[in-house]
Amino acid sequence: MKRILKKILASSGFQAFLAWIGYLYIRFVYLTCRWKRINLECIDRYIAEDKPFIICFWHGRLAMLPAGWRWKKPFQMLLSSHRDGQLIANVLGHFGMDVISGSTTRGGAKAALALVKAVRSGVIIGITPDGPKGPAYKVSPGIVTIAKLVQADIIPVSYSVSHHKTLKTWDHFHFPLPFGRGVFAVSDPIPYPISDEDLRSCQDQIEKSLNEITNKIDASIN
Repeated sequence: MKRILKKILASSGFQAFLAWIGYLYIRFVYLTCRWKRINLECIDRYIAEDKPFIICFWHGRLAMLPAGWRWKKPFQMLLSSHRDGQLIANVLGHFGMDVISGSTTRGGAKAALALVKAVRSGVIIGITPDGPKGPAYKVSPGIVTIAKLVQADIIPVSYSVSHHKTLKTWDHFHFPLPFGRGVFAVSDPIPYPISDEDLRSCQDQIEKSLNEITNKIDASIN
């Protein structure tokens, strides 16, 4: 019986069903919350000037970002090829977002090549710099290496909702609940590193910026 249940849970049909339910839930939360938006004009400027950039956000703050993404420009997100990553990919697909499978840190040469190709073709890419397995709120070096390679600035983003549950997962997943207040916030862009000596400094700036903006919006609605 356990084997049959495991097979059902792993089936593509069941995964597609879960993705559809996830999509509907995110839309429901989005539509039933009152949203405030901070500094979104920063992204407007980059798009208007056709400047390449990379969106980054903590792994635990992924849930509502697809619903709040208002720009029509193509968007691709780097995601693990693990089953959980594929489920997220299926949810993102319902929002019209594509996925690049892989990691910037674990056998990421193929993923890095796909990211470079995407940015150079005018696609916006999204990276969770503490993914795919943490540690939470710590930026791995992959994102700054990619940014330097494609000469794209990094724009940290985050969200928070007043009604939520913090799950006991490695990323402290911020699970949103409906009928509350929410904030989408965009931080000031971080210039891509020019030289190898700038990599660590850029990495630290991203981590500081993401933590500051997330803590700030959490405090503003809690």
